[in-house]
Order: sequence, then structure tokens, then C-alpha cells
Amino acid sequence: MFGFKLSSTIGGCISTNYLLAGIGTVGAIVVIGQLLRQSKPFLVGATKEVISFQQWLNSSIEEGKEFWEDIIAEAKNEYKLEVERKLEILQKQQEILEKIKASL
Repeated sequence: MFGFKLSSTIGGCISTNYLLAGIGTVGAIVVIGQLLRQSKPFLVGATKEVISFQQWLNSSIEEGKEFWEDIIAEAKNEYKLEVERKLEILQKQQEILEKIKASL
């Protein structure tokens, strides 16, 4: 009987089930808000730990990045030196071959 009067007062647009669900949702939001306020110190501590972990992770990634950049730079330098040595050897071989041709 209460649901019928309530539904007819609102004009029959909203059923009693939806109205009760809405009231329940508002009540849940209030309860969750209270729980969050009570657990604020825990949330602050947890957030602080997350920030600390994020900073540690970022610095570790940065160190790893620098390490690999150094490795790549050294490898490129060694490769360049190796190519230069091979070119010198080829040039010396070419000079020797030209001297042999000239002496024949």
C-alpha cells in the first residue's frame, strides 16, 4: 500500500524498486565516505609507499637506460676502430701489391 501511494504521488514514472535502489545507493555512498575518512591515515601511508616505489622504479629504469646507452656507445666505438684497422690492413696490402707489380 505504501509503495502504491508513493508511486502514484511521483506520477508513476519511477517504480518503488528504483526509488529504493536510489536510496540504498545514497546510503552506501555516505557509509563509504565515512569509512574513507576513518581510514585516511592508512590511505596516506599507502599512497606515500606507492610514491616511494614509483621513484625507486623510475631511478632503476634510468640507471638501466644509462647502462645500456654506455654499452651501445662502447660497442659502436669498438666497431668503428675495428673497421678502421681493417681499412689500414687493406691499404697496406694494396701498397704491397703495387710495389710487387712495380718490381715485376
